[in-house]
Amino acid sequence: MTDKIYGYESITKVSGEIKDNSFNPITYKSKTKSSKQDRFENIIFNKNGTISNIEISKELSSDQINLQNTLINDYKFFTDPISQLVQYFIFQTDSKRLIIDGINIYELSSITKNTENLKSNNPSIYKGNAEVIDLVFPFFKGLYKENKKNNLEVITVYSFEKEIIKIPAKFRINSKKFKANLHLKEYEILQ
Repeated sequence: MTDKIYGYESITKVSGEIKDNSFNPITYKSKTKSSKQDRFENIIFNKNGTISNIEISKELSSDQINLQNTLINDYKFFTDPISQLVQYFIFQTDSKRLIIDGINIYELSSITKNTENLKSNNPSIYKGNAEVIDLVFPFFKGLYKENKKNNLEVITVYSFEKEIIKIPAKFRINSKKFKANLHLKEYEILQ
């Protein structure tokens, strides 16, 4: 049996502040549209990282709402996935908070690997030496489902530095269900 892969479009908007080399979100809004579903997740954060409000498109039972509230109260301090990834690239630091995306909470840790050379036959626009980090998930819980499994094993990120910014040239995603490579095709640095 194989999984089907569906086309989708996802738009995520995050706003917040940068303080002490840390991205601190205030709002996280994500909308995904596919041939199978339309969904959204909206999260409002307090300045200390606690959750002020969470709203998702999925209709929840009272048991699911209780599980969500228990997990949010137990773990208290959160960031969103975009803020954490950008923080890794710009400051090479962890937010020291769990990540919440509206559906799951998890920890993201980085492991620095040896530099690799992205050769001219790679589909990315970047050719040359790239810093390599593995992003792993030592902690994972579903907000609405007990014992939810994390199918994502590791995301390997190949990045290069341009004008003091680390730019990801390639992502290699290893999941229990699929493997994928995402390649940078273009970028622009705005002043």
